[in-house]
Amino acid sequence: MKTPGPVDPIRFLTQRRHDAKTRRLFLDFFASPRPCAFALKKDKITGSEHSLASPRNKVNGTMKRRLSAMAAIVFLAGCQPEVSKDWTTSLHESLRGATRLRVRAEGTCCNEPDKEETLLDVRDAQEVAKVVQGIRIDPDESGFHCLCCGDPTLEFYRNDTRIASLSFHHGRSLRWPDGPWKGDGLLTQDSANFLIEWLAVRGVEGPRKERDGLLRHERPSNPSRDRWLTEMPAFLTPYWPDRPIFFDADAIRTMNTALTNQFPDEGERILALLNWFGSGAGPWSGFPYYESAAEELLLLHSTDAILKAIGDVELTNRQREGAARLFAGRQFRELRPDDLCLIPDGLKQDLLEHSMNCDDEDKKTQAERAFGKPREATGSDDAEST
Repeated sequence: MKTPGPVDPIRFLTQRRHDAKTRRLFLDFFASPRPCAFALKKDKITGSEHSLASPRNKVNGTMKRRLSAMAAIVFLAGCQPEVSKDWTTSLHESLRGATRLRVRAEGTCCNEPDKEETLLDVRDAQEVAKVVQGIRIDPDESGFHCLCCGDPTLEFYRNDTRIASLSFHHGRSLRWPDGPWKGDGLLTQDSANFLIEWLAVRGVEGPRKERDGLLRHERPSNPSRDRWLTEMPAFLTPYWPDRPIFFDADAIRTMNTALTNQFPDEGERILALLNWFGSGAGPWSGFPYYESAAEELLLLHSTDAILKAIGDVELTNRQREGAARLFAGRQFRELRPDDLCLIPDGLKQDLLEHSMNCDDEDKKTQAERAFGKPREATGSDDAEST
């Protein structure tokens, strides 16, 4: 019998559909230095160097069965060897001889990457080599797991064979799900600037806009950030970092526990998060990364629960903005691709009309993709029959 090769748990999880709680528990567990040294005991998950055995991480029977199945897959596949701290060298060696670079929309979570929009296609081997050499990873700051899927994705080819796919996250880090990295690689500042500008001058401006947005909102005095912090649910204030850059699964769980204490009713909790998510700087793409905390907290709730909370009240303008932003966003589209059909037509129309009442073309495009094209006024509704 052929011995199975190593399984990358991040790739395993992101290429299959799991609910948000399972996804975050699994990602956080396998971010440990030695993910193979673990055991399932009763209703707790423990590890030799990493533990999810605190009371807040107890799992129910369904969750235990899911995690047990995932653990069995990794156990049968065998432990993955430790990776050298030289993240840059491992990438450069794998990309040696690359002849083509395709830059496509979306991240590495998508199930059909070949169907995603091609933003840039470079077939000059020397230019591709220049990009490869420009990628430099800071090993001391790498190994975390950004909770989004990234955008765009850099696909490297050797002739007609795709040899690596790297998703670009917030203009700062790369994810290599098919490679040996244990987590995301943080680009050095010079490397991040190089890659951002190289893409921007060729028409791929998303990473530059995202970086500039982050820098703008990290300034000491910023009205958008101040509004965001003002609208943040009060019980989250003690857990909000001074310089929020990345939120890992543990931080999201801690904030969710605090939020549950403030709003025991799930519907009230969802509405508070929609209000917060609708209080951002404005853009739905290239927004400050700290705004993703509200989105991650919302995605801990099922789509049915979110729709029920929305259906029970008359939404405020900010709650409506938060709902439109959530349903039209990349995270929702990639993690719950079939759930847009659950949104009632009346709500879709309401969210579409709200979203189109702005000057942000990117926001309008995302809203149309999620909720449909605006209805054309014919004037026949008001016409009197003669």
